[in-house]
Order: sequence, then C-alpha cells, then structure tokens
Amino acid sequence: MSSLSSIAAFENLTETELDRLEHGMPILEPHDGQEIFGQGDPADAVYAIIGGAGRVRIGAVDRHSKALMVEVFHVGDIFGEIGAIDGHTRTAAAVAEGRLRVARIRASAFLWALASSPKLGEAICRILAQRLRRTFELFQDATFERLEVRLARQILYLVSHDARQTDQGLRLSSRLRQADLADLLGATTRSIITILNAWRSRTIVIYDTDRALLTVPNKLALQAIIDADTVP
Repeated sequence: MSSLSSIAAFENLTETELDRLEHGMPILEPHDGQEIFGQGDPADAVYAIIGGAGRVRIGAVDRHSKALMVEVFHVGDIFGEIGAIDGHTRTAAAVAEGRLRVARIRASAFLWALASSPKLGEAICRILAQRLRRTFELFQDATFERLEVRLARQILYLVSHDARQTDQGLRLSSRLRQADLADLLGATTRSIITILNAWRSRTIVIYDTDRALLTVPNKLALQAIIDADTVP
C-alpha cells in the first residue's frame, strides 16, 4: 500500500503516479520541536504527514523572538507546496510538535505529478484556495475585530478541524498552550489568559492549564460572542 494513499491531495492519483512520487522519497520522524524547514530556506520538497499523533506548526519568529503561528497541519495534510510551485524560498518555518511520520517528496517529482494529473491540479487549487481564504480571514479579523471575538472565531475553527467528543464537550486533540493561542492571534499571552479565565468562569470553555487541553462545552456560546459583536 502506498505511503501517500492516506493523503487527501493524492487520493485520485494512479498507482504509477504514486510510485513515481515515492521514488527516492525518505520518511522522516522529526523529534518534538524540530524544525523541518526554516523561513527563507530553498523549497526543494513538498511534505506529507502520513502518520503519528502530533502536528506541524507553520509560522515565523521575528528578530525580537515574537512568534506568529499561521496554521497547524495533521495526518493527511501536505505542506511546503507554495515554494515548490513558484520556485521561491519558504514563506514560513515548519516545526514538528509531538510524534510524526512525514514523507519528503522531491519538488521535481511533485511538479511532474502536478503537470501530469488534472485531478491533482484541482486538489491543489482547492487546498490553496482554502488556505488563502483562511489567511484573508485572519488578516481581516486582525484589522477589524476585538481580540475576544478573534479568539472565539479561531477556537471554533480549530474545534471544527481537530477535536473529539468527550463527556465535557468537544476537546481539541492537540495540546494548545496559551502562548500558542497568543501566537496565532499576534497577541500577548497575558491578554489570552485574561480572556480564557473570564470564559472559564462562565463555562464557555474548559481549559486544563497543566496539560494544555482546551474543551468547548457548547459551541453556541462561542458563536454568540462573535454574533453579538456583529449587531449594529
């Protein structure tokens, strides 16, 4: 069975196309916290997360060590495709969190498959459109919305993509430190702690600080925060 068969972007490729993609393809098992590639690095490969219980964090750190988290990817996702497609350097850094198995696909093999398979082209277009839409939403929120609304919106986004049902509610599968939420929103950790504490007192969220686990008992309560801010 192909190592890439679990990757949504490649699900319509033939066995021959998958074999060519996998030719000479190493499987990486980065340790927790290891940088897979850095911002500005040459984009000589596309990566696919084929196994594990962790995630890949995409973002950047400025010269003052302030971090920005753009997105997190899990099993079944690809990343690093932008630089491979346009031939420029990496737009952001990719860091492994937890335990993962990651396939490193040569950029030349990926571009060959992209040119050969209309189905792959359609899949990549959809992926890029979704990611561009999310980037625009983050930019729009950062410009117009209060931090509480932005946090509510991003938690709902994360819950819809990476959560499991528990007795207490929908719990994010990945650990999410308060500093991670701050990085995602370009805010200070202190401001995120203040909002989370207020929400915990009203049971809008349940946050286990020691284990960095966030649970949403009722999504409607978070949605109400967003909706209340849109009323003229």
